[in-house]
Amino acid sequence: MSIQRALKIHSQDRVWLFIPFIILGVSFLFGLTIGLLIPGVEKILISGFSYILVYMFVMGVAGFNQTFAYAMGMSVRRTDYFISFSLTGLRSSLLFAILYIVLAVAEHFTQGWGNTLIFFKFPYLNDGNILEQLVIYFLGFVNFFFLGLFIAIFTKRYALKGLLILGLSLLFLITIAVLLTTYYEAWVDLFQWFAQHTAFQLSMWLIPLSLLYAIVSFLMIRRTAV
Repeated sequence: MSIQRALKIHSQDRVWLFIPFIILGVSFLFGLTIGLLIPGVEKILISGFSYILVYMFVMGVAGFNQTFAYAMGMSVRRTDYFISFSLTGLRSSLLFAILYIVLAVAEHFTQGWGNTLIFFKFPYLNDGNILEQLVIYFLGFVNFFFLGLFIAIFTKRYALKGLLILGLSLLFLITIAVLLTTYYEAWVDLFQWFAQHTAFQLSMWLIPLSLLYAIVSFLMIRRTAV
């Protein structure tokens, strides 16, 4: 029952549902306009996928900041809140993944909406079958949602000082990884490894990453003060 109450809290603000459609619509019309103003046979590539990735990240961050204190004030358990918010993110991710597949199919049959625009059907990402494409988009959206949620909860628990330490630590580890890869001349092997795998195969790596974000977020939220 408490999970249902928490779900109602997340569903009250319907602005979150309209924002991505507005962003997609405006950027799509922008791409169509460019295609009409620039005649030719060259494909015009505009990433519609990245807009929703950013949106899901912001949803994880801002959605938590807007509803956590209110939910705690309504005596919702932290566990129920986390489950309900996660279900909201998963539901939105599935909705947008299905939407992208439908629009990618429409883009294919209209040959780039009549003016060679590539907005929804990307080379490589859409090379697999429909189910594989759906999984790729869904896992991508879910990963960014839980990443945003992790950052929001981490900042809430450890403040900006903790976030700064985390950021500097990650930057240090990335720098070490780049230096080691350069020292051992492994860049070519690394690029070949990526080239040998499909987008669907690579997307499987997002599953443990998303689970890591979710598990750590759940452990932190149980000790996070309002």
